Amino acid sequence: MKRIIPIALALLLLCAVFGCSGKAAAREDAYYSNSAGQYYADAAYEPEYEPEPAPMEAAYGFGEESKTSASQSPALSNRKIIRNADLTVETLQFDAFLNQLAAFVGSFGGYVESSSIGERGYRNGQQLHYAYYTIRVPAEQLDAFLNTVSDLGNVISLNTGLRDVTTNYVDSEKHLESLRIEQQALLDILAKAETVEDIITVQDRLTYVRYEIESYEAILRTYDDQIALSSVSITVNEVERETPVEKETFGQEVSRRFNESLSDIGDSCKNFAAGFLGNSPIIFVTILILGAIVLVVVLIIRGVKKRYAKKQAKAQNNVPKE
Repeated sequence: MKRIIPIALALLLLCAVFGCSGKAAAREDAYYSNSAGQYYADAAYEPEYEPEPAPMEAAYGFGEESKTSASQSPALSNRKIIRNADLTVETLQFDAFLNQLAAFVGSFGGYVESSSIGERGYRNGQQLHYAYYTIRVPAEQLDAFLNTVSDLGNVISLNTGLRDVTTNYVDSEKHLESLRIEQQALLDILAKAETVEDIITVQDRLTYVRYEIESYEAILRTYDDQIALSSVSITVNEVERETPVEKETFGQEVSRRFNESLSDIGDSCKNFAAGFLGNSPIIFVTILILGAIVLVVVLIIRGVKKRYAKKQAKAQNNVPKE
């Protein structure tokens, strides 16, 4: 029995080595050359998809070609695909936009993963705001959700992308299956072990195998979550005027700039009038104080001039006549 247990452990290790030797790609070799814990870290922090700018007509309905989503494509139907998107939206009604966005997220079966709201400065006396949202929505609802958001505000940029994790996913499943087989074999050996040394040896290996099983199960859960729920990053900017996203003719650009200049002049006059009237008490008091100061200075100057004139006259009267 003492010889059988080491031989059985050696056979299990050889099976594990040959089971992993089928990974030909260099990327997968890097994953599996380390422990399962390191593999999990690599999978969790694997570089995200490389987004490609979408045509701007997509921001106003995503075009006819978008009616068939990537998740419905026959070529991708059997693949493990992670779909994500990010977009920047302008709005004239900031609070109303955020309220509508929150309502639509729930209606699509999604949720807000994180959010940040702040102030982005003043513009013609108006406080403008911004908001950053990370939203998770079911992958099959991604296109419909983006269409809905485009109807709420002015989408000035949109990036969508997908990441194929089929190879990593399948390899993780196979490795997990091998580990579970090894675990069962170790349990069978442990049941037949007779010496303390054999029991400790088997238990050490069993502990390591169980750790790797938990790590690979976590990997698959992470992939399942990312595949089922797409991540949408939304930047919302409150603006006074929306930025044109369609190409303008020369005449349209001149007309727009002329109207914007008139609007800026009107806003400047309105802000000046509001500031002047709003601060009129301070201005009035300031004018009174300055007037009093000027009056005092004038009186002092006159007094000095009169004294000087008297001294001059007195000096002339004291001059002896020849």
